[in-house]
Order: sequence, then structure tokens, then C-alpha cells
Amino acid sequence: MNNSVSQELLKFLQKSPTAFHAVQQMKSELLAVDFTELKENQRWNIECGKHYFVTRNDSSLIAFTIPENGIDKMHILTSHSDSPTFKIKENPEIEVEKHYVKLNVEKYGGMLCAPWFDRPLSVAGRVIIKDKTNGQFTSKLVNIDRDLVMIPNLAIHMNREINSGYNYNAQKDLLPLYGCGSPKGTFMEQIAEAAGVEKDEILGHDLFLYNRQEGSIWGASEEFISSGRLDDLQCAFASLQGFLSGEKKECMAVHCVLDNEEVGSGTKQGAASTFLFDTLIRVHEALGYD
Repeated sequence: MNNSVSQELLKFLQKSPTAFHAVQQMKSELLAVDFTELKENQRWNIECGKHYFVTRNDSSLIAFTIPENGIDKMHILTSHSDSPTFKIKENPEIEVEKHYVKLNVEKYGGMLCAPWFDRPLSVAGRVIIKDKTNGQFTSKLVNIDRDLVMIPNLAIHMNREINSGYNYNAQKDLLPLYGCGSPKGTFMEQIAEAAGVEKDEILGHDLFLYNRQEGSIWGASEEFISSGRLDDLQCAFASLQGFLSGEKKECMAVHCVLDNEEVGSGTKQGAASTFLFDTLIRVHEALGYD
């Protein structure tokens, strides 16, 4: 792989700790090259020769270009924005033996558990707040950009059979250690500070753990890449770059990134939803096609 492309991929991965951040990165790239953002709850005015994008749930994105002579055929690239991780539950702090605090999490997606141990982890995602000025509900991206938690391995003498295979219990073995002493009650305060809001303004959240270790390029000829979230952000990154650089004179080019593939795609923003269908139908209607 071209080293400059690899470096750009690693930068994209580093800035995308969650699906919400990945979509925000893609939005920024599209806006920088004169794409127009459409909203699902607004009327669409679409012209031939122009290019657009729309998001759903802030975690799925569809971008498309309209040829000068109208739509005769379509080329669609698809990928997904979510990655295997741990989702943080509501009221997540668990005090253990009055000495330390863990965070209550659940496994998200098809994951390898072992690589999550003994790594510097942090928390990112979004919070939902109610704007005090207009009463509307809005979301804010959150990233506690420092080493915050860890899932520590036990010493070998506490489980002599660990190297012979082990069936991890997510609610026992995989809860991240958050603090020692008296940190209980401070987690949501840190989230609020990162979001720039008051704690009592937060009405809900979609927060996830992510691996803080930066990706690397390695191998005898620098032919390998290691990083978290390669599944599936490497495909989202590659399809976006191909979409932006390819010729789009004779077909409607569509860059489609959908959320929740890791848990079955059955959400309103997943591949089994109507998001792509709705978008294509609205494009045709806006252009006056039957």
C-alpha cells in the first residue's frame, strides 16, 4: 500500500473513535469540496451537475453526485461506520468492595476479547441534551481524549489455565477499571465537561470504549497496517477516497456508509433500514422522474 495513503488512513482512524466521529470526518471532507448537505426533514432542491450528502442518526451517511445529463445508471459503494467495541450502559459506575470503581459495559459486535486487555482506553460518543434557549433536543460529540480506563489482566497465579483457553464473562472479566478511592459519581461529570454542558443537561448518551493506541505501519517493506477500528473504517475511508477521485460523468455515484452492521443492521440507520431506498426515491422525485 502507498505509504501516504496509509498515513491518511491512520489519521482518519485516529480521529474516528466512534461511528459518530467517523461520519463527522466524512462530512468535513465532503463540505470541503463543495458538497451540499441535505436534511431528511426538509425539502430537497437538487440540480444536475451538483453533489450532495445526507445523514441519519449522525452515524450513517449517503453522498451522491448527479451527472450533467441526468441519471441513467448508478454506481453504489457501501461500507459500515461501526466497529466492535464496548457500549457503556446507563448509570455505569459500579463500586467494588468499597475500594474501586468499574464501568458497567456490554459487548457490541463480533469482537476478539483478548486484545482489549491491558490497553489504554478512553470513552467517546455523543450525548443528548435539551437546549435551554429553544427547548430543542440536540446531540454533542464527546471524546475524553486521554487514557481514562483499562481492562486489566489478572496475574497468572490467579488463573493457571488462562493460556489453555478461557471463556470470558463480559459482566465479570471485561468491566473496565475507572478509579480507586472515591471516584464514584464523577464519570458523568467528566462526560459533561468534555461536552461543554452541565451534568443535569444530559438526557441520554451513546458512549463507547475505544483503544487509545495509535495505529502503525510495519513489516519488512512497511506492507502491514495495525490499528483499531479497521473493521470497517478502512472500507469507509477507501470508498470515500475512490468516490471523490473517480470520474462521475455518466452515472450517479453513491457513497453509502451505514451504522450497526455489527449488531445485525436492523436499526433505522442500518443496512436493513429504508435509508438508502428513501434517499434514492427522494432524489428521483426532486429531479422530476416518474
